[in-house]
Amino acid sequence: MYLMLGTYPDIAYSVAALGCHTTNPGTEHQLALDHLFRYLHGTLDYKLVYCCRVSGDDTILGYVDADWGSDINNRKSTLGYAFTLAGGAISWSSKKQSAITLSSTEAKYITGAHAAKEAIWLGQLFAGLQQPSSFPIPLHIDNQSAIAIVKNPEFHDHTKHIDIRYHFLRHKVESGKITLDCLSTNDQPCYDPGIGPTKFFYLPATPPFITVETYYCLR
Repeated sequence: MYLMLGTYPDIAYSVAALGCHTTNPGTEHQLALDHLFRYLHGTLDYKLVYCCRVSGDDTILGYVDADWGSDINNRKSTLGYAFTLAGGAISWSSKKQSAITLSSTEAKYITGAHAAKEAIWLGQLFAGLQQPSSFPIPLHIDNQSAIAIVKNPEFHDHTKHIDIRYHFLRHKVESGKITLDCLSTNDQPCYDPGIGPTKFFYLPATPPFITVETYYCLR
């Protein structure tokens, strides 16, 4: 847990998943834990590195993603978001959503609302540190339908059941605090439990050296 919170954002999903079975772990959970420890041992040289390599690295960037109903026990979705600055991750999260969603679009819309809260806090934090304004903060998401829900305020069948608190994202976009940009799933560095080994090993070798859930830099 300490490593995940401090310097290993790429194990956030694994730690959260294993944490759900601490009271009654089975053989498969022990095998998964052993696999996680082997991964940590094999990535001892991986570090979070902060440096402005290209123009734009000095601004806060957000990345949002979610699966849909991945939990076979209660069919809840898992959300993930990450924020980077100077090429490295400064904030990240991976956890189960509290509500059961009816589509991947709704799952990612709700995830965007959670990420928006973190984005606003980060922007206010930097303002308090007398840094140049970080607003609007861009959030990258790989779902065009979720972006359409934000930009279309009409109350219709696809959104009328969504809890009002999740429309916080729409409010912040309208107020100019946040912008939404579509990013291809293949280029999305934030959270993907089904990422597969091919893409997993490709990401760390690609600037700015990303793995699984967030920018995780290798010097």
